[in-house]
Amino acid sequence: MRALLAPLSELGEYEEIRELLARGKASAALSGCADSQKLHMIYGLSEGFRRKLIITFNDLRAKELYEDYQFYDRSVMLYPAKDLIFFQADIHGNQLTKERIKVFRRMAEGTPLTVITTFDALMAPQVSLEDWRRHVVSIDRQSSVEEHELASTLSGLGYERCDQVEEPGQFSIRGGIVDIFDLTEENPYRIELWGDEVESIRSFDVLSQRSIEKLEAVSVYPATELILSKEELSAGLKKIQKEAKKQAETLRKQMKTEEAHRIEVQNRELTETLTELGVSYNAINLDSYVRYFYPELSSFADCFAGEESCVFLDEPLRIKEHVDAVELEFRESMAHRAEKGYILPGQMDILFPALTVAAGLEEGIINANTHFVCDGYQTIAGRDVKCTAYLKGGHGDLKLDETLMV
Repeated sequence: MRALLAPLSELGEYEEIRELLARGKASAALSGCADSQKLHMIYGLSEGFRRKLIITFNDLRAKELYEDYQFYDRSVMLYPAKDLIFFQADIHGNQLTKERIKVFRRMAEGTPLTVITTFDALMAPQVSLEDWRRHVVSIDRQSSVEEHELASTLSGLGYERCDQVEEPGQFSIRGGIVDIFDLTEENPYRIELWGDEVESIRSFDVLSQRSIEKLEAVSVYPATELILSKEELSAGLKKIQKEAKKQAETLRKQMKTEEAHRIEVQNRELTETLTELGVSYNAINLDSYVRYFYPELSSFADCFAGEESCVFLDEPLRIKEHVDAVELEFRESMAHRAEKGYILPGQMDILFPALTVAAGLEEGIINANTHFVCDGYQTIAGRDVKCTAYLKGGHGDLKLDETLMV
């Protein structure tokens, strides 16, 4: 691929930008590149960086860039955004989760990586990569495995127990044989036990059941982004119940008895489903309740902090137009749902403002302890993006959780 960089090295501007990026925490705006030249330029400028993030304005454009960039980098990955409006609807099945988890795995492994995503994917709060990585299950030939404990662990990681594994995200345990179909793998693992000792590990074909490869060790990655212990689940449900009761009382004082009843019914059904009926929390989409379970959240952009990372914005003006529309639709939708008793106030706090994400990308980090000084605007690609308190001089010093939209 060195031949691809030769024409770029002849451009004086290219070498100038390379030198600028090498200094760290530098930014540059490029204009005049045709679509066919953009990815070529990105490939050249990103040389030497272990992690590269390419951000564009919508999902269709992200898929186009992903397909085209494979010419330069076969290991490039697409990181899809969650639906910010329909957080509670699982309209993609587990395909969207599978694609996101694959990216998490590559990030956790620490291998060089190029990720293409949309700006709104960075606006959705998520569990930090460090917290998620702690739940990876490693098993080798010297491991001691207790079947009941392993089943409980896998269920907590979002895996579904079944009689025979058929698709990613499932596991089965029968007669000393443990089959696990890792969500990020093409073939499942079979672990044969002798008591609590691991006798053999191998991958196998899910249709023929024939062995493919003998393995010395395997790592099973979580099949969900939201991983909760019994204590965390219980504490989160108590917060939901407390706020639901308070919100119902508020709505009744406003003579909105139907809306108050709706809040109470939804809260009661959620609590009964997760506690009395014993349904796994992974069987329910709890993304919109994430603030109740995790007091500290981060952005996907946090994974690209540091001098080894480089971030590219594809058509910043179109990104801003799209993000403005997303934020407006989000505010209006959440306000209407809260007014009608479909959601709790805490479920409205599930989106980072674009200004916060832009500032985090500029500074190179976004996490729960990050402080931002909001002076009313942020300059992005030569344009001033203003916040709602621009005329008042901004919001001042803010922690990350204080920047979440309400």
